[in-house]
Amino acid sequence: MIPLSDIVRLLDAELRVCEIADFANALNGLQVENSGSVQRVALAVDGSQSVLDAALAAGCDLLLLHHGLFWGGLRPLTGCWKKKLETCLRGNLAVYAAHLPLDLHPTLGNNACIARGLGLTDTQPELSMKGNLVGIAGNYAGTVSELVSAYGRLTGSPITGHIADAEAPAGRVVVCSGAAGDAIYEVQAKGYRCYLTGEENHWVTNAARDMGLNLLFAGHYATETFGVRALGELISEHFGLPCLFIDKPTGM
Repeated sequence: MIPLSDIVRLLDAELRVCEIADFANALNGLQVENSGSVQRVALAVDGSQSVLDAALAAGCDLLLLHHGLFWGGLRPLTGCWKKKLETCLRGNLAVYAAHLPLDLHPTLGNNACIARGLGLTDTQPELSMKGNLVGIAGNYAGTVSELVSAYGRLTGSPITGHIADAEAPAGRVVVCSGAAGDAIYEVQAKGYRCYLTGEENHWVTNAARDMGLNLLFAGHYATETFGVRALGELISEHFGLPCLFIDKPTGM
């Protein structure tokens, strides 16, 4: 059994949760305490009731999330909100969340993992959010069509969006997971021709058509499974704890 405080200390330091600005509802860091020790860790994208139930059914006493329990904002503790907190407290389940600190991490982050999985070279941080550079830009050796296929294989998700020129070299592309479609104007202003993100967006697709950009959506959920899995590997390496990824896709 590993002290919860040791795991929290490692994650806080590695992810720099106290230094990185984020949306107010992210509440990065430890969101719910347990009795103080951890034997088994669950990993998931979202703090839904089904995820909490699955974590407890698997015998986990720590759950690492990308979108924490309070992502929906301040709510009265009634109905489903009361049930979620009761589930954690009665089940002795600690909860830790990391949003932008995980998105932008240079090796464990969603975007770093995607860039690495696609084989992007000469990478650098790119795209501003809350004063941070959260995306990654890099060179892709193949065509846009080949990039579409590679993105789909990596994320396991159907690719939507707009393709301006499928047979052109993809060149230098930008990756930013989740719901980052509104960064398309920054992508265009900086001269990139390919943008890979997550959540499909109506007006962003129209903007890509107007600007002649190659825009690839792979799904908000599918593009944000990478970071929590990488955190599980970190915890296993440091503490020898078993880690379980709970897959609860939203279809978005």
